[in-house]
This record gives sequence, C-alpha cells and structure tokens, in this order.
Amino acid sequence: MGKTDEAKLQNSWLSVPIIAAITRLLCRELTLQNEYLRAENRILRSKIGKSVDFTDEDRRTLVDAALAMGKKLMRDVVTIVKPETILAWQRRLERQKWDYSDRRQRIPGRPRIASDIEKLVCQMARENTWGYKRIQGELQKLGIKVSKGGVANILRKNKLPPSPERRGLTWREFLSRHAETFLCADLFTKEIWTFRGLTTVYVFFVIHLHTRRVLLAQSTFSPNSQWLKQQIRHVIWECEDKEMTPKFFLHDNDKCYSVDFDSMLKAFDIKAIRTPFQAPNANSHAERFILSIKNECLNHLLIFGLNRLQYVLDLYVEYFNGSRPHQGIDNRIPDNYGRGVRPRRDSNVSSFVCRNIIRKELLGGLLKSYQRAA
Repeated sequence: MGKTDEAKLQNSWLSVPIIAAITRLLCRELTLQNEYLRAENRILRSKIGKSVDFTDEDRRTLVDAALAMGKKLMRDVVTIVKPETILAWQRRLERQKWDYSDRRQRIPGRPRIASDIEKLVCQMARENTWGYKRIQGELQKLGIKVSKGGVANILRKNKLPPSPERRGLTWREFLSRHAETFLCADLFTKEIWTFRGLTTVYVFFVIHLHTRRVLLAQSTFSPNSQWLKQQIRHVIWECEDKEMTPKFFLHDNDKCYSVDFDSMLKAFDIKAIRTPFQAPNANSHAERFILSIKNECLNHLLIFGLNRLQYVLDLYVEYFNGSRPHQGIDNRIPDNYGRGVRPRRDSNVSSFVCRNIIRKELLGGLLKSYQRAA
C-alpha cells in the first residue's frame, strides 16, 4: 500500500463521527440499564405495601430527578408515585420557597376574653334583663374592662338574645324576692283505716316561704271553702303571734279555694296568687314538703282513725320545725332561722368533742334527731 492509499484511509476514518458512534454505544448500555432498573423497581414495588412514606428530602430528590426528564418521559419512567404527585410536590416546594411568613413582624392581636369573665357575663345576662352597656358598666365596677362589642359577642356566642328578647321574671325569682311575705298552701291526700275500710283524708297545710316553717297542718274527710277559711284564720293569728306580716298567699286552682276565700284574704291585706294550670313547680316548696312528710313519715305507718292521723301530723310538724335541718336555708332549723342561730362550724374538726349528745326519737324511732344535753 502506498502513501496515497494510507492518506485516503486516514481521511476516511476522520470523516466518521466518532462521538456519534460512542454515543450510540453508551445509549445502548443506558437503555439496557434502564430496562433492568424498571423491571427491578416493579418487582420491589410488588413486594412492599401499597403506600410509601416520603420525607421532605425524599420528595425534593425525586422532584429534581423527575422534572429533568420532562412530563412525557416521566409517565413512562416514574412508577413509585404518579406523575401528578411529582408535580404537586413541585408546587409545594415553590410555595415553601416564596413563603416569607417567618420574616413578618409579630404583632399581637386583640387578646381573647378569659373564660371566667365570659361565664360572669353570661351569668349576669341570665339573672337580669340588662343590656350590653349595663353589663359593661357592672363589669367596670368590678375592675374588669370589656368593650360593649365584646359583651355582645359573648352573648351571641352563648346564644343569649339581647335585652328586649330575653326572658322575663321567672317564678323562682319572683318567690325569692318576696319570700319573707309569702305563704304557700296546698292539699294532699292520705288513705287511713276507719270502720268503712280505707278512707281518703285531705290534709291542708301552710308554709312560710322564707323560714320554711309549717304554720298549719290539719286533716279532714271533706274539705270545703268554709273549713279552709277557718284554717286560714288560725294561720293569720299565728302569724300575728310570731310578728310575721304575710302579703301574698300562693295556692293552686282547687275548687275549695272559692271567691269568698280570696275575698277573706283581701280583708286581711293579703293577695291571693293562683298557680298556672298543671304547673306544680310554681309551688315547688309546698310540693317538696308533701314529698318529705310522705317519704319520712306517712308511708311507713298504718294509721287508724282521723285523730291518730292528726296526732302524727302534729308530731311531724314539731319535728319539721324544731329539729330537722333544711338545705334550702343553709341547713338551719326553721324555728331558729329568724333568730340568726347558725350551725357550729369549727375550723379544727379534731377539737370538736363528741360528748353529751343525746338522740331524740318520735313515733317509735321513725323520726330521729340529735342534740346536746342541757
């Protein structure tokens, strides 16, 4: 081969794109590697659970690698998650990059109203018919600063209407305001044994609301308006002896309370108040006395004759007024309530000497009370 042929051969080799040949060789190797990695990824995905937990760093790595391929190639290559998930991660990373919330100036807003103040505002609104500014002024008097809008927001939050729409005076509030001048009366029945067998007896009683003292408890077979009027006269005389001045007389709508009965009360400057129909809670103190006398006494006795029933009633009234503490008047005794006598409260329990204590029994031990010996 001459020099001319060697030169031609060298020129032919120089004309071949070597980089392209190397690239084709490398692409073949990369293609084989990619096919293997895809098959391996599918096998591994089938061996693990359906969901895979990723950290923020894992997401950032997958996003960088996947976005470099483009969305079309990504659909063929990415199998561990959906391509839409990769793009969603990308949008999240973009939002995090441009989030400068940590650089914002921390300016505190209006402080929240304390829960204790909120409860106090609701209590004032429920117990009174005050408006927003009236409640605001009452709070200001107590050294609590709340704006008028703050009071309104609290009431709206707790579903309390404004003052004009709020409920009016309740029976409980009405009775508590006039307790010192209020008498409550009612009738209840008791079955006793007579020569005619079981006979119904009616018991009429009157309670002074403020002291819970039972002023009268009388029984009869046939109550009527004249009999009730006579019993009321005894009640009024006893009130005069105890220096009590009743102004209101609460009773239900029984037919025994006739027009003459209310007229007689009016003559003594006492106003008769009838409870609403089918509303026993309106005269709840009288209803509670009926429950007490039945559960504590009458339901445990076989009573023969009207005189025996009256004897039992007199003993229970004596026990009720003079020995039985009442929760409604701070566990005091009705007979001692007006005298200001309060139960003994020792700060040191161990210093209290439990001696000279005797037990008083009534009705064969059915009613018991404890007191110190004289």
